[in-house]
Amino acid sequence: MTKNPKVEFWNSRAQLGSTAGTYDFPLKNLEVKQILQKVSAGASVLDVGCGNGETLIRLALEKNCRGVGVDFSEKMIASAKASSEAAGCGDRLSFQVCAVPGLPDDLGEFDYALTERSLINLDSETTQRRAFLEIMSHVRRGGCYLMIESSQQGLERTNELRAILDLERMDPPWHNVFIDETSVPNWADDEFSLEDVIPFSSTYHFLSRVVYAGLARDKGEELKYDSDINMLACKLPIVGNFGPVRLWLWRRKAS
Repeated sequence: MTKNPKVEFWNSRAQLGSTAGTYDFPLKNLEVKQILQKVSAGASVLDVGCGNGETLIRLALEKNCRGVGVDFSEKMIASAKASSEAAGCGDRLSFQVCAVPGLPDDLGEFDYALTERSLINLDSETTQRRAFLEIMSHVRRGGCYLMIESSQQGLERTNELRAILDLERMDPPWHNVFIDETSVPNWADDEFSLEDVIPFSSTYHFLSRVVYAGLARDKGEELKYDSDINMLACKLPIVGNFGPVRLWLWRRKAS
């Protein structure tokens, strides 16, 4: 049987613990901060592309949420189950292997659905839209989908600034297809509305990928995710519209 290279890639990262999803842990922290701010205490949550379960576990521990995590990487799911049990929230969380599109019909409906750079692992905008519709079908009426994904245009806005400093262009990883942010509003229909778009990582991306990258290049220093500039950037409010990662906040209409 032919192996899916993307599944194999994420299986290989399952052993990396807190950096399994990304080495860029400040960005991950910003994502989780957004989710914790938006999700109500005690809510039910569907995490599509849950990876090692870190976000759902945080929601269970800090907001008393219950939920289901799904991922196409069996090793990520094994890690999520083990971490959930170790954290003492195995009774509130469950995890299963499945891909999107392809979510089981019997998952039920949830107060919130969320993705953290999961749709970008799909091969085309058409498939991303199919996945979006499938996820929204599991959001209860009046509920929300927190779609944290990467946009083509956001990355290009950063690249324009990097070019001024003669820094190398950044491109999406081989396993990603970034979202076309001009198309996303067209995903709305009579059933689902796009309430907000929040470029929450803009300040961090500008300071880490432009300012810090330029300074480190000029000083001949190796880039570090935990640099003083990067960590300070995480404490600042949103400025501008830079970087690919943003939150599209969707709501399924109440009636």
